[in-house]
Amino acid sequence: MKPSRLLLQLLLVWLSLGLLAAAATLLGWPREFEIKLLFWSWLLLLAVIALLDGYSLRRPQLEATRLLEPHLALGVQQHVEIRLVNRDRRPLRLWLTDFAPARLHCEGLPVRLELEPNAQARVRYSITPLQRGLAEFGQVCCRVTSGWKLWEKNYYYGEPQQSRIYPNYKPLFRSSFVGSDQLYADLGMQLRQRRGEGTDFHQLRDFRIGDSLRQVDWRATARFQKPISREYQEERDQQVVFLLDCGRRMRARDGEISHFDHALNALLISAFVALRQGDSVGLLSFAGQSRWVAPIKGRFQISRLLDQIYDLDSTHATSDFLDVAQQLMTRQPRRSLVVLISSLEPQDREDLASAARLLSRHHLVMVASMRQQVLTDTLAAEVVSFEDALKYCGVTHHLQQQAAMYAQLRSDHIIVADTPPSHMHSTLINEYMALKRSGVF
Repeated sequence: MKPSRLLLQLLLVWLSLGLLAAAATLLGWPREFEIKLLFWSWLLLLAVIALLDGYSLRRPQLEATRLLEPHLALGVQQHVEIRLVNRDRRPLRLWLTDFAPARLHCEGLPVRLELEPNAQARVRYSITPLQRGLAEFGQVCCRVTSGWKLWEKNYYYGEPQQSRIYPNYKPLFRSSFVGSDQLYADLGMQLRQRRGEGTDFHQLRDFRIGDSLRQVDWRATARFQKPISREYQEERDQQVVFLLDCGRRMRARDGEISHFDHALNALLISAFVALRQGDSVGLLSFAGQSRWVAPIKGRFQISRLLDQIYDLDSTHATSDFLDVAQQLMTRQPRRSLVVLISSLEPQDREDLASAARLLSRHHLVMVASMRQQVLTDTLAAEVVSFEDALKYCGVTHHLQQQAAMYAQLRSDHIIVADTPPSHMHSTLINEYMALKRSGVF
């Protein structure tokens, strides 16, 4: 229990009377006795009223219910609703607030409420998740004001709750309701092959303008006495396994989002597209946090991936590519498309080359590296000083070594994608669809 602002103001009045009484005593004012009497009377009256008001302040009968989504999306503003019901016989004046975790940014609290007996109120406030992981909410706090408004006391209602903060999965949810062509366009995909020219036979249909002659089924054409074309689709029931680097290099940031969060977003969107194509998707994380999700097909696999990666984060560990390659060879005997997502440096050349050669014995391997924006900015900046020239030469040498590493990987028939973090998802999807349509995968 704590004094209210009104009680503090009344105490300030009493303190002013004390200063006035002290001045009257020192200066010998003729009404010194009346001023002292007023001072002590004010104190006595205020003490009695405050004691009675404080004694009457008891725990009110309130019911508080928090409506909270069990899953939250990183960086997406959402709302929480609190329902409060006054089961007490007296009207209540209170301030309502909630104990949200520090990983959330909250707006709209606290709220001032006045509730009549048996009345109810609904309070909505907005939250924006700032960090993935488990968000733990405490009880709802109600700061109740006493009848004469001299005291305030905090009471806690409801039950603690938890919610998981996932990477931003909202675009995937919206994409579930759109057609494939619109989805691929929204994701930045460039489909170069014409419709009907996949690798698996799908159906026979009437010849259309734009079909190639090799699509014509001459036997069906002779039987039906009109041009008939074969329509193909991409091969289905294949497996894609993502190797997610959780090492120290993924802690780098280009803007507000780390490379690791960009990698998670790209992984989820690419997995969604692969699952929509009828393939199975799996995951193996390494470098500090090792988690294995076996490849499974179906729309519920996205939920399984979200449950496994929502609290993953980059660590200070060094990435051991050869070790994770050996782990995957043990766990995944079936031929798959293995996509390694990392932020590669030239010093990774030997370890990465050994890991890629090991994986390529049974799998089709793609290495996706996040290009640091600071390197591109340094090359584009104007050189006006000796220090700028040193930076430019250092970045140029770094990129030359990196290009040599990528050339060695390509000579070993490894697919290499080097792209800015914000474009990683579109690059992965374009490479994946190109492999599907070419029949290599």
